[in-house]
Amino acid sequence: MTTLIPFRRASLRTLTLAAGAAVALIATTTLAGAPAQAAGPLQGGGGGDKSISISGATSCAADASKRTVTWTLSNSGDTDATIESVDAGTATAVVTGDPAVPLAGAVIPKKSGGHAGTLTATATLPGDATSASLKITVSWADAQGNHHAEHFGGQNSHEFTGYVRHIQGTCTNPGDCVSAANAHYTHTFDGPTGTATVAVAGDLPLCDGDSQDFLLVSYFAPSAKATWPQYAFDHQVGTLDHTHSSVALKVNLTGCYTQVDLVWGKDLINPMVANGPRYDNRKLGSGGAPGNRSKGPAAWYNGGTATCAAPAATMVSACTGEVTVHLSNALEAHYDAPFVVTAGADSSFKQTVTVSPGKSADVLVPADKAGTITVTMDDKVVAQGMWQPGHCSAPTVQAESTCDSLKITVSNPEGNLTTDVAIAYGAQTKNISVAPGKSETVTFAASTETEATVTFTDFRKTVTVVYNRPADCASPSPQPSTPASHVPSPSHTGSPGLPVTGVQVGAFAVGGALLLAAGAALFLFTRRRRLTEEA
Repeated sequence: MTTLIPFRRASLRTLTLAAGAAVALIATTTLAGAPAQAAGPLQGGGGGDKSISISGATSCAADASKRTVTWTLSNSGDTDATIESVDAGTATAVVTGDPAVPLAGAVIPKKSGGHAGTLTATATLPGDATSASLKITVSWADAQGNHHAEHFGGQNSHEFTGYVRHIQGTCTNPGDCVSAANAHYTHTFDGPTGTATVAVAGDLPLCDGDSQDFLLVSYFAPSAKATWPQYAFDHQVGTLDHTHSSVALKVNLTGCYTQVDLVWGKDLINPMVANGPRYDNRKLGSGGAPGNRSKGPAAWYNGGTATCAAPAATMVSACTGEVTVHLSNALEAHYDAPFVVTAGADSSFKQTVTVSPGKSADVLVPADKAGTITVTMDDKVVAQGMWQPGHCSAPTVQAESTCDSLKITVSNPEGNLTTDVAIAYGAQTKNISVAPGKSETVTFAASTETEATVTFTDFRKTVTVVYNRPADCASPSPQPSTPASHVPSPSHTGSPGLPVTGVQVGAFAVGGALLLAAGAALFLFTRRRRLTEEA
C-alpha cells in the first residue's frame, strides 16, 4: 500500500498541471474581426473575468495621401492591463494620449461602474490601404498592482488582435486630385426648361480612374403634382471624371404635365408607379446622402398646363336633328381621357365618358338638346358645336334628249350642304358641285349609248338617265361612241343610191360558170379514155 500513495499523488499533480496548461492555451486564442474581440474571459488572481476587445475606424489624414486608423481598446478586467508589445502591420507610429506616446507600455484602465475601461490609440496607414490590424500583448496586475505569472496559469501575458476590413475609397494627395468617394459637387437646375449642370466642388479634379454619373430625366405625368403613374419621356446621363470636372445636361419636355429630376447615378426608374421605387435622397439637393453631397437648389420639378392624354371630338348632324359626338383618344396617349359632353341651352344634358388610349366612343345628343354642345376634359374645352343642316334631301335630276345632245340638270334642295356630282355618258364624264338651292346643267354629244349615270358621292347614290333620240331627227343616226369593225361601202358621187337588197345575181353567175367549166373538162377526159381503149 505504501507504494501506491505516492503514485496517486503524482498522478493528481500531473492532471492538475495538464488542466492548467489547457486553460492557458485556450486563454491565448485570438479572435479576428472588425472590430476584434478578445478570445474569451480570463480567470486570474486579480479577481473577475479579464478580456480585451479592440475596434477600429479609418479616415483620411490631414495629409490626404495617408489614412488614419483610430483604435479603441476596452478592458473588462477588475485590474489595469499593461500593453507589453504592439504589432500594427503596415501601420506606423501607433501612439496614444496627448501628448502622444508609444502605445507599447501604456496601461488600459480597469472597468469602473460596470463599464469597461478604455484606451484610444491612432496609427497611420498608406492612403490606398484596404485593411488594418492591431495585435497587442497585455498582462493584468493583481489587487496590489503586481504582475505575477501564476495569475495566468503560468503565463504572464496574452495576445489580442483587432481588424478593420474592407476599407472603402482611396486617400490621395490634395495637391493632385480628389477621389470620387470623398468629392463634393455643386449643381444648377431649371425644371421648366429641362436643363441642369453639375461640377466638382473646389479646384481639384477627380482622380484618374474615378468617375461619377448624374441623370437628368423628364416624365409624362397625370397632373401638375407628384401623382402616379409617370412614364419616362427623355433622359440624359452625364459623367464627371479626371478630365471632365463639369457637365451640362438637357432633356426635352412633354408639352403636357411633367416631372423633371436631377439624380445621383445613372439608374433610371421607368415607370414610376404608386408604392413603387423612388429616387428619394438620390435627387441632388436632398437632405440625405448621396444627394446632399451636391450643393445647389432642390433638383426636382412638377408642372405643365395640359393633359398628357390626346383627346379629340367631332360632331355629325343627322337629318332628324340629333347629333352624334364622336370621342377618341390617340394610341400614343399615356393616360385615359375623361370626356364630359354637355348640351342644351340650360346644360341639362350631361354625360361623362372615359376613353382609353387608342379607343373611341360615341354620345348621341337628342334633337331638343342639340342647339348647343360642349365637350370638355379636365375643365378645358375640347370641342364646341351644334346641329347643322346636312345632306338630308336628295337632289333631283332632269334629262333632255335632242338629235345631237343629251342635257342633264341636277338641282340641290335648299337646306342641304353643297353636293358633289359625277356624271358619265359613254366615254364622256363630267364632275360638278351644286350649291344649296341651285341647279347645274351639263351637255354631252349624242352617241349610240342609251344611258347615262349620275352619282351623288355625299349620298352614296346613283341615278340612271335614258337618252331618247327624237324620231323626227333629219340628220343621220348618231355614231357609236367607240368605232366598230365593218366592211367599207363603195364611195359614190352625187345623190345617194337605193339600199342594196334582194338576191346576189353576180355570185350565182360566177358559180354557174365554174360548174360549166368543170363539166366540159370531165367530158373531154372521158372521151379520150374511150378512144384509147378502142385503139
